[in-house]
Amino acid sequence: MDLTGIESVVHHMCVNSCIVYTGPFADLESCPVCSESQYDNLRLEASLGAKRIACQEFHTVLIGLQLQALYRNPEHAIHVHYLHEERVWVLSVIEDQGYLDEYTDVLHGSDLINAFQDGHIGEDDIILMFSIDSAQLYAKKLSACWIYIWVILNLAPDRRYKKKHVFIGGFIPGPNNPKNTDSFLFPGLQHLAALQREGLVVWDTSI
Repeated sequence: MDLTGIESVVHHMCVNSCIVYTGPFADLESCPVCSESQYDNLRLEASLGAKRIACQEFHTVLIGLQLQALYRNPEHAIHVHYLHEERVWVLSVIEDQGYLDEYTDVLHGSDLINAFQDGHIGEDDIILMFSIDSAQLYAKKLSACWIYIWVILNLAPDRRYKKKHVFIGGFIPGPNNPKNTDSFLFPGLQHLAALQREGLVVWDTSI
């Protein structure tokens, strides 16, 4: 956190991984799925209700902070202009001949080409791809968790899928599967929606 400026946002969650206490669940004190208390009841009772310690916590790593860190690193910032260069090339080829000769990247798909043409994706925009899946951390232990990630399509294909360029959005601790996945995604997607409305200020150290 000291080196990058990136820190996680913490929310209380159900001890059985059913929900996170966000959105419509923000004011609840027990899980609507399994009825487990949000708080450690032993500490709560011992302190006469003064210590409301969560049984489990969920961490969201906000994508805006990670993007700002990416752009202010000269070693990596120089590579995030791939989208701008590819957008210019795609639009020029289509204007000249009406189609692309070959499709070698997701940016060459019709949905993104249409977004380039109608101006929904401009030269300074950032395109993210979202992915979520479960992961077994240890072969012989009950350790399943869920992780969601962001892939930065502004980077070229040979870079965007490298570990150092794949940004983690959040960790859902196991071993149980989440019952209401939307509640876990809510903090990160709410942050993303704010960035889409208000924009994100970055220091591009490659310029």
